[in-house]
Amino acid sequence: MQYKNFKLKELFISQTGDTDIKQEHINNTGYYVCSSGDTNYGIIGKSDIESKIIKGNSLTVDMFGSVYYRDFNYKLVTHARIFTLEGNFSKNVMLYIASCLKKLKLIFSYNNMCSWKKIQDYEILLPSSDGINPNYQFMDSLISELEQERISELDKYLKTTGLNDYLLNDEDIKTLNKNIK
Repeated sequence: MQYKNFKLKELFISQTGDTDIKQEHINNTGYYVCSSGDTNYGIIGKSDIESKIIKGNSLTVDMFGSVYYRDFNYKLVTHARIFTLEGNFSKNVMLYIASCLKKLKLIFSYNNMCSWKKIQDYEILLPSSDGINPNYQFMDSLISELEQERISELDKYLKTTGLNDYLLNDEDIKTLNKNIK
């Protein structure tokens, strides 16, 4: 397998939110709202305020260079300099690319904010069978293989500790449901 550098603008289109969603708009109804920061992966809550809805299966990049994969539809605040990268890729390919972009956090900060203009020519090294196009099938397979490996390790751990047949009690279910809402 060979590898080739690809500019982000060759892979993605970028877009931003269209409404200045503020804390007062967060009401636990509607769509998740993404902002800058690492707390809760940049999710500040849910809002039903009229705003552009960004399709899931995309990446968010904030002003600090934090990159997160979003598998759900969401809204973006406009005041926190966050944008989304959309492409027609599988979830596993998006996760692969997100991992390639994690080093953006080492480059950007409050004094040097990340923006699409600054990173559209940023290059990431991707596998390429022909030296011309990214090998998306390889990326998809690799992430799938890593996921299965981790699941197998977790299963072994749960069996070893006797937790493989643990049944959730009512309190566990209540806690999980509380965190989902």
